[in-house]
Amino acid sequence: MRALLLSGFLLLPLVSVGQVTVTEAAVPAPVQPMPSDRAEDSYAIYSKLLPLGETAGWPASYYDVTDTTITAVEPKSPSRIQRATTPIERARSQGMNPHTAVSPPDKDKQDYEEILTDFDSHCHERLSLSSDSWKAKLPVHLLNHMEQDEFQASRNSSSATADKYKGSPALYAFSQVFFNAHHTVAMVYATHWCGGLCGEGFWIAFARQNGTWKQLQWGSISWIS
Repeated sequence: MRALLLSGFLLLPLVSVGQVTVTEAAVPAPVQPMPSDRAEDSYAIYSKLLPLGETAGWPASYYDVTDTTITAVEPKSPSRIQRATTPIERARSQGMNPHTAVSPPDKDKQDYEEILTDFDSHCHERLSLSSDSWKAKLPVHLLNHMEQDEFQASRNSSSATADKYKGSPALYAFSQVFFNAHHTVAMVYATHWCGGLCGEGFWIAFARQNGTWKQLQWGSISWIS
């Protein structure tokens, strides 16, 4: 078995069978409920991220979010990869793996290492989300796979579904929230897609201060389309 690489990103492993080479699809992990000991803090953090990135100032009546968490690494890829030491090396590393994509300040290195331990244990998991647990400024609509496809089609002005999703500025998606040992510092991978070449993804860190989760100024590689 060998891996097919394109611009430093792992796509799919290839398996040779006789004279025929076939692609072995990486199967995502089954969706499971969010653990109760993570739910309250995770939804508090998710809610603070809506709206995200460039869509923050856009008109909105509600927010569309994928109904399961996403992962920052491929299903069969390892969680740990060789640490990069320069921005260029980090940019060439495997996608958005936080082992290389995130750069915390020195004072937060211990928390970062603990979060990576949590990430290594849970990075391939996919969690189902609940529409009743958010505390965002506007209602949150969770979209299943079919609805996500409809949303993408709705960005075409001639689409029959354009009116159905016109109240949301983008389709948002979040990874599982990963925590340090004391559950006081957290990190999450967040993305949004707003049509065509309009989209972005990056890691964001938070710390619990006076009972509220507040964003930290950690560096993160981001992708922009």
